[in-house]
Amino acid sequence: MLSLPQISGRETFDGLVRKLSIFFVSAIQTPQEWQQLQRDVYGSSLKWLIKYLVNDVDHPSIICALLALKWHFNAIESDDDRGINESRGLACELVAWRLIMYKSHTEAIDSLCCDLPQVSKASVEDAARLAADVERCDEDEDLLTERSPLLDEGRATMEDSFYDEDPSDSEYAEQSNFAATFAGLNALEIAAVSDAKKFLSQKAIQRIIDGIWNGDIAFWDSMDRNSVKQAKVYRRTDADPYCRLRVPLFLKVFEMMFFAAFLIFYYIVLVQKHSEHISGPEVMMYIWLASFTYNELGEFLDAGSAFYASDFWALWDVAIILTGFTFFVTRVVGLYTNNRATADFAFDILSIEALFLVPRIFSVLSILPYFGMLLPALKEMTKDFIKFLGLTAILYLGFSTGLAFLARGTFTFAQMNWILIKVFFGSSYLGFDAAEKISPVLGPFLMVIFCCLTNILLITSLISLLSNTLTKVQQHSRDEYLFVYAVYVLEASTSNRLTYFLPPLVSDNSIFINITFQTWGRAQSPCGDTCGPVALQRRR
Repeated sequence: MLSLPQISGRETFDGLVRKLSIFFVSAIQTPQEWQQLQRDVYGSSLKWLIKYLVNDVDHPSIICALLALKWHFNAIESDDDRGINESRGLACELVAWRLIMYKSHTEAIDSLCCDLPQVSKASVEDAARLAADVERCDEDEDLLTERSPLLDEGRATMEDSFYDEDPSDSEYAEQSNFAATFAGLNALEIAAVSDAKKFLSQKAIQRIIDGIWNGDIAFWDSMDRNSVKQAKVYRRTDADPYCRLRVPLFLKVFEMMFFAAFLIFYYIVLVQKHSEHISGPEVMMYIWLASFTYNELGEFLDAGSAFYASDFWALWDVAIILTGFTFFVTRVVGLYTNNRATADFAFDILSIEALFLVPRIFSVLSILPYFGMLLPALKEMTKDFIKFLGLTAILYLGFSTGLAFLARGTFTFAQMNWILIKVFFGSSYLGFDAAEKISPVLGPFLMVIFCCLTNILLITSLISLLSNTLTKVQQHSRDEYLFVYAVYVLEASTSNRLTYFLPPLVSDNSIFINITFQTWGRAQSPCGDTCGPVALQRRR
């Protein structure tokens, strides 16, 4: 039987992850799927770890440590051809989920929604001293003398984990790298960063996420500057009504209102197109753009780069900001130099903003199952498409160079490439018409080969590749959708700011909440009695 990790409850976060890593490396020695872990491995080894953690361990960061370890195994999976580290990561998800099943609703909220503390240099030194004391007390834990850090990627050993590391390689203080990576994140956010889709798709976890979305679980009970962030079941009699501004459901309503106003100002500016001066709607559009930029910066600072990048719509937000500020700079230059061409070019740049702003206003549809399942599929298909473009570019460059030199004196380089682009997208007859003009001997032969490679081989291969990607994603469509939904909710609920959304609408939001709060407060949760505050109090 495997030896269980000896956890006293005094371990630092890095020390806790180290002990759990030793166990999972020993327990999982062969590749396993999620169903196999539940059917075979759970009964032989994981069940005893779960019982031990439930009955004998009282560490507030145990769920966070398991999900952070999932991230670690995912990070080193690329160096493992056998797929064992992926199985170890799934085992971490399984244990974390089972632990939540043993907890009450209040305990589950505390375990999933409590942030890890920030790490400072002083805390690193304290952690080193505490770890030394723990090591002296735990004489049976001979593996605790290992000293190399979890995130040290420069040292790849037999299993890429603590279990096989040389004990004389580094100092314990370097372990603070891991705690610093996830500092300020709670277990749900770590699950999103570590791509723990199986964990987030379980019903016990989804009940917590649904509660956050509907406002049945609140992180703040007052709008005071000295209020402390702590997740708890919402009670209308004890909470400040203005704290409902932080409910993700309301936040997304205000967000859609903001984007609708942004889009209205955007269309007015484009339709009027005052090249000689700045109009009132254009000033309002600048205010909206500055407010949106301020909000995105706040979200980035609150969530951190890892969690911010996990949001599907983060790239669209960045594109909106960059395009908007490019338009602003070009517009100012055009007005300052009184150059009509520059001013017109500024409005051409602004037209591109619609490519990002219009889809962004409909981002709320991603909480619906149908659209929520499509977004991960589009994301993965886009990745494969970009990779495939490399092969396409290589082939195209060869034909472009050869045909351009053959057509010297007949077509310019730009004209030849434009013909090839048209042929690539299906206008093969244009290539055949120009083939003899390119070269009477080699032109038709090369053009036939180019058409066969592009219109038949490459296009067919690309369609097959994207179809396989879509099929793979659809096999786990429920997990993918719930993952997108979880990130969508967490992105809107974990801010540490006093007010959440954008400056032009803050006062409007407050007035709206003041008018409608009594109705919403007396009404049941949108999801009915099963997850509303009344039902939660009834369960307790």
